[in-house]
Amino acid sequence: MGLIKGGDVYLRYKKNSIRKQLSSVVLFPILILGILIVVFGIFLIYGFYSESIHNELAATTHMMIDCLDLTVRGDYAYEDGMLIKGDINITDSTMLYRIKEETEIDTTIFWEDTRILTTVQSESGVSAVGTKASPDIIEHVLENGENYFSKNVKINGEAYIGYYAPLENSTHVVVGMIFAGKNKMGVYKSVGILVLWFVLFSGIAVIFAVVMSKGYSNQMVSDIDLINQYLQSISEGDLTVDMDERIINRTDEIGEIGIYAEKMRSDLQKLIEMDPLTSLYNRRSCNHQLSNLMKNGISYTIVMCDIDWFKKINDQYGHDAGDYVLVKISEMIRQNLEGCGFASRWGGEEFLLIYTLDFDETMKKVEELQQSVRDFDYLYDTRTIKVTMTFGVKEYESGVPYERLIKSADYKLYTGKRNGRNQIVS
Repeated sequence: MGLIKGGDVYLRYKKNSIRKQLSSVVLFPILILGILIVVFGIFLIYGFYSESIHNELAATTHMMIDCLDLTVRGDYAYEDGMLIKGDINITDSTMLYRIKEETEIDTTIFWEDTRILTTVQSESGVSAVGTKASPDIIEHVLENGENYFSKNVKINGEAYIGYYAPLENSTHVVVGMIFAGKNKMGVYKSVGILVLWFVLFSGIAVIFAVVMSKGYSNQMVSDIDLINQYLQSISEGDLTVDMDERIINRTDEIGEIGIYAEKMRSDLQKLIEMDPLTSLYNRRSCNHQLSNLMKNGISYTIVMCDIDWFKKINDQYGHDAGDYVLVKISEMIRQNLEGCGFASRWGGEEFLLIYTLDFDETMKKVEELQQSVRDFDYLYDTRTIKVTMTFGVKEYESGVPYERLIKSADYKLYTGKRNGRNQIVS
């Protein structure tokens, strides 16, 4: 909890960094989403790979059966340790080992429930020939004549993912089985490599998303900080501060806030520094501008001027006509001072003009202004008003306070008014 003092008012605020809030709002969902993608991806990869292995093993077993049926005619028989089809001895493991070599799939030919040809070996190299199938495999394949797929087949102490297909004679009597399988540990290694690459890619993607989001949120927070500093400067009375161009150039809501804040500062500056009728500096702001000139060592010439017989204009044509004359003359003053000074409505119909020119150049500008005011036809409510002005000019003196110079210019102005008005006194 903190306090900010503004005049006699204390504003209470609770500091809660938007940067931290954005970090939790932006980064937390990305991390959760990344974890969910990784978990879902792992299950998806495993499921896809399992289905792929199932199809591969099923195709291998049926291919072996088709090869046996197409190459040799006749029924199967097992005599004297030999597998016979028709009257040909097919007790040959060449096809099985070629499949193993090309696909890394182990295959087995069963006679009834016993392995008679196989590429399956234990870790010590002992062949699985002569070992029997498990009861659940016997039930599904030999007894029911079904194809059977299992993700956990134990052969010689090794775990396999395997597919079994019944081996039938022409009478559809199941006399054996064909097995195709892959070592479960080898499969897990392959899946693990895929999962590792997927996790690595997902991790890189999440890190990239976090970095991008962090960078964007930091940029946004930095821009909000710039607006905050800008508004803080305004709240402390500094109306000369400018909004950073980066904020103004944004095309989103933050850019709009920046534009509105800049407009607010401009309007507030006009309200505080400018005379509402003439849009010239008010007295307070003029003093501030003069102080800056003195501080920066810039020489200047002071001109105090006054509209002649202004009360008569108000009495004869009305106060609205008087305001109209003030506005028109203020426009002429601004045009005359453009690029070489500034002006203030000093009070009523009196103006203070500050020229950042030497005395001779200032006199030329004042003469031009006097002539413009005198020659202009002030048309108000179908009536023409003629106006003149009297001027008092005081040149710059180094080291002399501007207040004394203003008094001197004011004295010269009233000298001109006493001597008949419509003149320049220097």
